[in-house]
Amino acid sequence: MSRAATDAAAAREAFAAWVEEAGEGGRVFGQVLVRAPEPGLFSLRHVEEAGASGLKLHEDPREAREISKTTEGGEYRPLKSSPNLRRGWELRVSGAGDLLVAMNYLYPAGVVHWHLHREGRLEVTSYRENAARQSGIYKRVQRLSDGGVQDTARACCEDAVCLKKTLWDVDEDTPLGMDRGDGEVPCPEPCSVFVSLARRVRLFEREKKRDLDAIGLSPSEKEDLAALVEAAATGHVEFAREAEFEKPLNERRMRYRRLTLAPKLRPGA
Repeated sequence: MSRAATDAAAAREAFAAWVEEAGEGGRVFGQVLVRAPEPGLFSLRHVEEAGASGLKLHEDPREAREISKTTEGGEYRPLKSSPNLRRGWELRVSGAGDLLVAMNYLYPAGVVHWHLHREGRLEVTSYRENAARQSGIYKRVQRLSDGGVQDTARACCEDAVCLKKTLWDVDEDTPLGMDRGDGEVPCPEPCSVFVSLARRVRLFEREKKRDLDAIGLSPSEKEDLAALVEAAATGHVEFAREAEFEKPLNERRMRYRRLTLAPKLRPGA
């Protein structure tokens, strides 16, 4: 058996035991409440529906794939650790194996990472190490400034937009200065959604060096402000999809602007 298979088997048994040890209250993993009503039987549901009745019942662990695919509004979820898991369902599965199957659809690799982190064996990759592996249109993230990495992490990785506990740093000498989260799902390296936003932030950094106007705003900053004014004036705010960072009204893009643009508009605030 390979090391990866051995780790997965150990994680499966450790996670099931962890849930069973919790008793009736169960365990919270991301937005999922996992309980063991009896040995070897597991119930999964949205944490906000702990006592709800009338939920749609599923007994095939593979149904978790469809449950995790879209938000309640029907939008695709590119990042499964975003706090937008839909409600209205319950999964009942038998055995640690089926429990792991369901959890891997809800939080890919989350249980294995959880187990390795508890044992002190989870490999953590810094931003600079991760960026060095990027190629093609993403190679430019290698030139993102330390400040840009910090702001991108605050915009992309805090609990408001991602429920993982951020373990990685800018590099071995530069820690992230942010709330890393308190959840059980560890994040050992920058994900693809983070790298995509980092690419957009690097474009913002290049723009600031060459295209500032007389009042110190870049073209994309003015574009974002115009979009916000239009939304406020019409009373219609339609946010872009989760990973559409090229569009002004993207939540993570707006979180980045709160860090970098708002201080320019309200100096000293």
